[in-house]
Amino acid sequence: MNPRAPRLTWPDPDRKVRDGGIWFVASSGQLRAPWRLSVYMAALVAATLMANAFVYPLLSLATSWMTTPPALYSWVMLIAVWAATVVALRQVDDRPWSDVALHGDAWRPGLLVRGSALGAATIVAVLLLLLTTGGAQLVWLQDNSGLAQWSAVGLRALLLLAPHALWEELIFRGYLWRVAEDAGGKHVALIATSVAFGAVHITNPGANVQSLSIVVLAGVCLGLVRLVTNSVPAAWLAHLAWNLIMAGVAHAAVSGLPFEAVGWRLDSVGPAWWSGGGWGPEGGVASLLVLTAALSAYAVYARSSRQQAQELRQPHASVRATPTNIRSQSATTATSGSE
Repeated sequence: MNPRAPRLTWPDPDRKVRDGGIWFVASSGQLRAPWRLSVYMAALVAATLMANAFVYPLLSLATSWMTTPPALYSWVMLIAVWAATVVALRQVDDRPWSDVALHGDAWRPGLLVRGSALGAATIVAVLLLLLTTGGAQLVWLQDNSGLAQWSAVGLRALLLLAPHALWEELIFRGYLWRVAEDAGGKHVALIATSVAFGAVHITNPGANVQSLSIVVLAGVCLGLVRLVTNSVPAAWLAHLAWNLIMAGVAHAAVSGLPFEAVGWRLDSVGPAWWSGGGWGPEGGVASLLVLTAALSAYAVYARSSRQQAQELRQPHASVRATPTNIRSQSATTATSGSE
């Protein structure tokens, strides 16, 4: 089945050049990348204003009964980003959800489990490295908390971090990835979206060159999850598992933002360049080493997979017809004939 043509097409090349449309429309008939991004950003701004005006009051009312209601910013942003994606992808580009890796197969349980496991394993490795090298320590709090309090803190962290991670992935590994890949290919998409992902954290408390560089590297890892699985939900759960273990389990800061702690908390005690300091465990060289090791393991795996694929595509080598082979075959033929 041929993919649907985008809504904004320009079928007459002569008219396109005459009217200056070549500056706006690519050879595919689709808006060029800067204009697609402009439409997306305009839709995002409009959707954010509307969500703040109409959705936020409703969410506030719905959560007013809670003793400690969750922060609603993440939910408002999720609704706004989803609306902007619908407008840009479905109404302007007129493309299917598979273009932003949100199609049905992207939600397969196996992919979601793999994404969660990758995110969890990576941040657990960072925490273990910090604990074993003296870069962090667990501090036990004398607050008489129990399972109910621990669960409540974890749930509040989940209600904040799940929508936050999802709207970030919808932007950076979703629509922006698609525009960048259409313009320059998957490698451009990987680098451009990772740099943009790091840039949006520049206003977080304690942001510096080191912490932002590590966020960019984390963006590369999330981009590879999206690339390998063709699933934004898998990248979302990898992102969520990383953040949730820091905030809801270790009770440490996440990207410079502190979270409430009951029972215990993870404190940075080593030098900030190693432990991440106030930015949290993900901001130090320990995190840099673990992420680099993860990327190196992926590079080895990808190279091995490519070599295996090439070997499978190559035809079996045929036996070369040497004079010895020819004489042997002739003798065999003659013998068979005499029998």
